[in-house]
Amino acid sequence: MKKRWFVVILTIGLLLCVMPLSALALSSDPITDSDGNIICWEDLSTDLYSFDVSDVSDVSQEQTPVAVDPGTNAASGPAETDPVKDAADADSAKTAAAATTPFVEDLYADDPIPDLYADTTGSADGTGSDQAVCAINGKTYATLTEAINDAADGAQIDLLQDIELSTGLEFHSKNLTISGGNTYTLTLEQYGMYAYQSDITFKDLTLTIHADQHTHEHSAGNTANLITHSSKLHLSHVEFSLTPDQSLGSGIFLEHDSDLYFEDNTNAEISDFSDGDSSGIYAESYSEDGHGIWVTSSSLKVTGCGWYGMTIDPINLTLDNADVYFTGNGLYGYGGALGCYGVGSYGGTLTMISSTLTATNNPGGWYGYAVYAGVLDMDAASTLYATDSGGSGVGIGNSREGESHIRGRVICTGNGKADLYGATGGFVVHAQHDDATYEGNVTIESGAYIYARNNVGLSGLLNEWILNIEGGATVIVDDNSQLGFANSFDARTTIKSGANVSANNNDVGIYNYAGGGDLAWATGFFLIEGGAHVTANNNASAGIYNTVYRNFSTPADDYFTIQSGADVSADRNEGYGIYNDGGVFTIENGANVSADNNKSFGIGNSHGTFIVATGANVSTDNNNSYGIYNTQSGMFTMETGANVSVCNNNSFGVFNTKSGTFTVERDVDLQVEHNKNSGIVNNDDATLTLLSGRVRYNTTSNYYGGGLRNYSTATLSDDVQLYNNHAKKAGDDIENGDGATITFGATGSDWALDGYPDCYHPIDGWYDDSDNTRWNAHAEAVADLHMDLVEPVTSYTNRLSLKAAHGPTGTLIVHKQTTGEQLVDDCDAEFTFVLTLDDETIDTVNDERYGVRFENGKATFTLKDGESKTIENLPVRMGYTITEQSKGGWLLARVDGDAEGKVPYCATAEIAFVNEKQTATGSLVVTKELAGELDADDADTVFNFMLMLDDNTITTADAEEYGVQFENGIASFSLKGGESITIANLPAGVGYTIAEVRQTGWTLQSVSGADTGVVPKNDTAEIVFTNLKNGTDIPDVPVVPTEPEEPTEPESPETPETPEEPAEPDAPAQDDTTVPAQPAETPAQDTTKADTLPQTGTTGWLAVVLMSFGFGLLACGWFFTRKQRAAKH
Repeated sequence: MKKRWFVVILTIGLLLCVMPLSALALSSDPITDSDGNIICWEDLSTDLYSFDVSDVSDVSQEQTPVAVDPGTNAASGPAETDPVKDAADADSAKTAAAATTPFVEDLYADDPIPDLYADTTGSADGTGSDQAVCAINGKTYATLTEAINDAADGAQIDLLQDIELSTGLEFHSKNLTISGGNTYTLTLEQYGMYAYQSDITFKDLTLTIHADQHTHEHSAGNTANLITHSSKLHLSHVEFSLTPDQSLGSGIFLEHDSDLYFEDNTNAEISDFSDGDSSGIYAESYSEDGHGIWVTSSSLKVTGCGWYGMTIDPINLTLDNADVYFTGNGLYGYGGALGCYGVGSYGGTLTMISSTLTATNNPGGWYGYAVYAGVLDMDAASTLYATDSGGSGVGIGNSREGESHIRGRVICTGNGKADLYGATGGFVVHAQHDDATYEGNVTIESGAYIYARNNVGLSGLLNEWILNIEGGATVIVDDNSQLGFANSFDARTTIKSGANVSANNNDVGIYNYAGGGDLAWATGFFLIEGGAHVTANNNASAGIYNTVYRNFSTPADDYFTIQSGADVSADRNEGYGIYNDGGVFTIENGANVSADNNKSFGIGNSHGTFIVATGANVSTDNNNSYGIYNTQSGMFTMETGANVSVCNNNSFGVFNTKSGTFTVERDVDLQVEHNKNSGIVNNDDATLTLLSGRVRYNTTSNYYGGGLRNYSTATLSDDVQLYNNHAKKAGDDIENGDGATITFGATGSDWALDGYPDCYHPIDGWYDDSDNTRWNAHAEAVADLHMDLVEPVTSYTNRLSLKAAHGPTGTLIVHKQTTGEQLVDDCDAEFTFVLTLDDETIDTVNDERYGVRFENGKATFTLKDGESKTIENLPVRMGYTITEQSKGGWLLARVDGDAEGKVPYCATAEIAFVNEKQTATGSLVVTKELAGELDADDADTVFNFMLMLDDNTITTADAEEYGVQFENGIASFSLKGGESITIANLPAGVGYTIAEVRQTGWTLQSVSGADTGVVPKNDTAEIVFTNLKNGTDIPDVPVVPTEPEEPTEPESPETPETPEEPAEPDAPAQDDTTVPAQPAETPAQDTTKADTLPQTGTTGWLAVVLMSFGFGLLACGWFFTRKQRAAKH
């Protein structure tokens, strides 16, 4: 840290030394302008702009100039207006005129704008009249018709007052605008308008039409307004009302490539065109694409029409920031709110941009729609409501192969009220292959929301052609009276990764009509891709139903597939979970499918092909009937690596019948367990091939065959685990009926019975389990025992009842008894036993099977006085040995029974171990003797000993009680030659071992007495250890030397630092590498040299001071450096 501060201070000093002194001076030069005049600070101005308005004519000197936006070149002011537009309003005219000069507020302060029309109103010839109703560029007209006829191309007719006409309006090849100036109303009674090759705009007015026909003599049917032959009708900022004065035709008729616009905050209402074939707006006879109706930043309401509210068969409808409402249309059993079909190669597109379209309570007919569009294209900010209609809610489909894209919200609820035939839907992708071909192609994009609930027709969602549901989309088709999600024949539905589909609480959740269509058109499918989430729960009949409807020749391309990673549930349905009737149903690798808790079966397959592929995960658990039902020549296959659970069903786990083929390949993780009425039933010409799986813990209370009931043809491999099932009548595990054929392998080496009503014994084979000869290995009476072993067979035919069980077994019972004078604590004394069998392969994880746990054929257990241990289910005639470990203070008095022998045949061997409490004691005397050529010093050689008792409970604090100190039954002591030690008061009967620690230079020559034995009762055991000194004849056993430690290398002396100015050294008197210490203080520097430095640059006292300061800093730096080096050494 000192170094850092030193560097900083030194740097500052150097900079100050070399700094030009002139840089510290403030310049005395004044600031001048371009002419050389001196400018003071108070003369400097911050004004950015100044304006000279002396050139503006007719403006008072007192007027305030208009501010200019620095970012533009024009002065800001009121926007220009058309003076003709506001001719009837003098104030408005003055404002408009004032806008032509840059000073609007004051130009006419004292001279008001003259009224342009005060004295010039007149008739069409301009002679002046009080009857003027409209004007064109200042020229007034007595009638609107005159103005229309006189108007040039692009002219604007301005209304001067409210106009009511009963003669209608006609436009022939006109391009004009009729404006009400946001003030006036135009009313057409009886007759509407006719436009031919015209472009007509009504703006800024109220337009009321109460008519049922137009004025043109060659009318295209009865209609209030006919817009024909490439005409355009614009309603811009108009309050528009259209009603009939009698029911004859439609409100607005568009034909021959004409267009209609509702724009600029127009509010339009069309109502009560209630004739049977009438619509609020009707369009037909178009020859080219691109025409239609636009509703932009406006609202449109159509009500009470006899057919559709809007029937625009060949053209487009575009809603942009619009609010469109249809209600009460389709009064006579057909139609509905909107029909935008698009028959032919043009039109038929409904486009929605930030808009809302509501079609509600339109009666219609069962074959009508609330909203129908050839193509529907809606953004995420749009919502379409199609609710409570007599027919379907939304229909999509045309003949030009256009793709519909839905990104917003579509709500279809309560539709199909007039459906007598069950053919309608909430949301329909329509297809029809006849003279009028319709083919819907719809993509529900990410973020879209389709809500089709409570519809009473055929389905909530009906796809008849192509439907793609993208990831991130949500489709809810719940609570419909019949089908939730229906996919018709030839139709193709794809639910993509990340999509969410709910089809709950319907009659059938998902219904796929896989066959029966015209295969020349297409082959249909229903595909759920990986990552999709689909639920078909709580439905009245079925969760998922895939059918060809008796068209069993349907090709394999018509299919229902659930791909890897998909998550599909068909749970808690009142009928079945999944049923494949004639189609091809595949659950692919990695898919997760559940068909649980259904009132009928979980999964069914009839006539068709059902495949659970490698890696698929399927559960059919807790169903009220079967877990899996395969019938009517159906082919059901579980491929290698599949994972299938068929558990806890209230009837059969698997039911294969009526020529069905059920195959489980090798290495399938199949669990058929805990089913209530047999695990697997195979009958009626069916074929069962079971090459893997676990069929266990199934029961049947009324029938035969708890595990497998076979009345046809069944093949079981050795890898099938079929055991621990139970049947009331016969054949706990297998029942093979009369005339049936079965092939089965050997039982598994690790199989074991599960206890009650059996035992826990290892299973060693198949045993007869017939009606009157049920397997029994544990009867008390030998006559009741029945253990007839049945060898595995290949292709056995006729009646056979089998149980995976074991043959005869035996039992050992070990008892513990104690005698002698005992203390209270002796009752809790535990004795340890070891049972050793001849078969070292017997291993168990617990004591359930035998009563003890075996490891490598050995079992260890403990008993107290009066206790017994039963070891049961032992293989008969197997050798055994039982030993008791010695216990201090106790003597094994006797053994009653065979502690070593053979397990008896279906009998019990009892062995009693009787121990006597030892109150007597004994002693041990250990003596050390020396032999060989001894020296005087040998008498002092110490020999160490260790005494180990079998009773590790003996521990003492000192040697007072026994003569030595014990810790956990072990004592150490030492002896010299000729010495002895007495260890007294030891419990008689306790085992002991005495060991001598090897002594260098001595060899243990002999031990007299027992160095290992039992402490004698009331007696002393003497043990003499004699050691021979090693001499020339008996060399000393060398001690292997340990490797010597490597010497530590001495530290090298620190090299002395070379002095800055070394003098010639004298020769040292001795070799001394010690660095001499530096002087305690560094000599002071001579600071007077600064006074003699020559003066450079500009002279002055400041320069001298700064130079002195700099050199002073240098001297300090040198001083600190020297001192630091001295401290280091």
